[in-house]
Amino acid sequence: MKDVVGLGALNLDLIYRVPDVFWQREIQPGVEILKEGEQLESVLRLVGRAGRLEGKSGGGSAANTMVALSRMGFDTGYVGKIGNDSAGSFLLKSLEGVDTSRIRKGKRTGVCVSLLNQSGERALLIFPHSNDCLAYSEVDMEYITNSRLLHLSSFAGDTPFHTQRRVIENVPPGLKVSFDPGEFYARKGLQQLLPFLRRSFVVFLTRKEIELLTGEHYKTGCRRLLEYGPQIVACKLAQQGSYVVSWEQEIQTSAEQTEVVDKTGAGDVFNAGFLAGLLLEKPLELCALLANKAAALSLTAPGREKYPDRDFLARV
Repeated sequence: MKDVVGLGALNLDLIYRVPDVFWQREIQPGVEILKEGEQLESVLRLVGRAGRLEGKSGGGSAANTMVALSRMGFDTGYVGKIGNDSAGSFLLKSLEGVDTSRIRKGKRTGVCVSLLNQSGERALLIFPHSNDCLAYSEVDMEYITNSRLLHLSSFAGDTPFHTQRRVIENVPPGLKVSFDPGEFYARKGLQQLLPFLRRSFVVFLTRKEIELLTGEHYKTGCRRLLEYGPQIVACKLAQQGSYVVSWEQEIQTSAEQTEVVDKTGAGDVFNAGFLAGLLLEKPLELCALLANKAAALSLTAPGREKYPDRDFLARV
């Protein structure tokens, strides 16, 4: 039995450092922009002239979370879709320690161009490619149900969104579900996400995503989301740490002070730290502390270089 199975988009992350003069009205730190596949080459030429390629790594929110959990010693697997190309092969290798046997292959691997400013803040240009084609018939439901926890993160397209919805409607009641909707799903609105919220044990969101979903201050919004089904709502507040609520508890945790090199994936590593605490049946306060410390560690190097490992878990 797997400890955790991830289900979400898989992307090749291309990380570029660009000067402040490059930023435009449409491309600002913190935004996620969906792009058409045929635009990829022209975008790469543009950012290649304006900035420098700092590295490439495997990406995708749930994928980052699974890699971090694997490094901490948990048995993880993944369900998703890549292309039958060199980028897809790179992604499979990047999922170190994660069972990739249920990842399907399509025509072209998804790409996420991550633009970093001088402060390490990012904007994401996302080219979904094969991610948008994941059908329910390609999902091994027995594999998912034979796990302790299913972790969901967003796709860009409607087809995989409906695939995920069918998945959560068909998993057994005893399987815990965690859900990070990201900005793409948050923009769909509360009504579209109700099936996910009703079935989730824990939901991870940013302050902006909570405000998009509820139209309320993040603390009020978190408590409102509890009414739709989750037992726990965790709000990621970046430099301000995190805010976690359940029906019994309210926990505000300060952020760890650290040098910021790259913020890409820090929220996904936060999720991994929190889920590690849940899987180890730790108190909610310690889950939040693990999450903040794990996220802070990931900030200190590009990509997945500084994800938490077994030693991290033992120290905390």
